[in-house]
Amino acid sequence: LLAGAAAGADALDVAIDSMSGMTSQPSMGAVVAALTGSEQGPKIDLGHLQAINRYWEQVRELYKCFDTGLTAGSSDVYVHEMPGGQYTNLQFQARSLGLGDQWAAVKRAYAQANLLLGDIVKVTPSSK
Repeated sequence: LLAGAAAGADALDVAIDSMSGMTSQPSMGAVVAALTGSEQGPKIDLGHLQAINRYWEQVRELYKCFDTGLTAGSSDVYVHEMPGGQYTNLQFQARSLGLGDQWAAVKRAYAQANLLLGDIVKVTPSSK
């Protein structure tokens, strides 16, 4: 993202800190802080951004029961090439069908189906 900003990108795809990471976009606060004071520095006050983030941290707590349980990122996205939203939806469906303990096999099947269908272009940059 920082290289994109340095190259003159008009926009960067980020998410508010409390919703960022895992299968989402990188942290907006981290990008704003990294670019503050630079030629590409955004016109966003980090203090205001942090206030907004505190609100969304509280909202996220209300929906915690729907969280996927992911605790860390995984480089296996480069193997199965599944976009983040599709990943969490399929994971939920697999659990609902009693296949939660076979999640690794479900991801392998997804990768195989993707290849059988011509290695479909996806919307998530890291999945292609």
